[in-house]
Amino acid sequence: MAQAKIVSTTIRELMSRGRPPHSTSPVRRAHTELVAALARNVSHAIHADVDSEDLDGRPNPLEEVFAPLHVYVTSIIADTTHHIPGGTLDRRYLDNRCEDLSADALGVIRNAAAEMREHENWRAS
Repeated sequence: MAQAKIVSTTIRELMSRGRPPHSTSPVRRAHTELVAALARNVSHAIHADVDSEDLDGRPNPLEEVFAPLHVYVTSIIADTTHHIPGGTLDRRYLDNRCEDLSADALGVIRNAAAEMREHENWRAS
């Protein structure tokens, strides 16, 4: 627990300093944006008495983290591709996998919220 507090304090201190100096590395820039997105979108625990409204807001912070995560992964793959012979990395395949992960994760939560709302409406009637 103390270690988590130190990490979150360190991230807050770094974020409060404003934008870091301009970096020419796309990987470093993507990493900075990913860390910033993670720091801005802290998820809170859902309690045992969850309802559909609790689930409705869950995809939003997750969606805001998936976009910079996708950019980060893409920048690492692009950088790696430049340093290996013969195109052994299928960038398009990996790009599609990132999009699928995001869509699936968000879809599962949104579907769960819709199902819970239907159940709540059924119980109320």
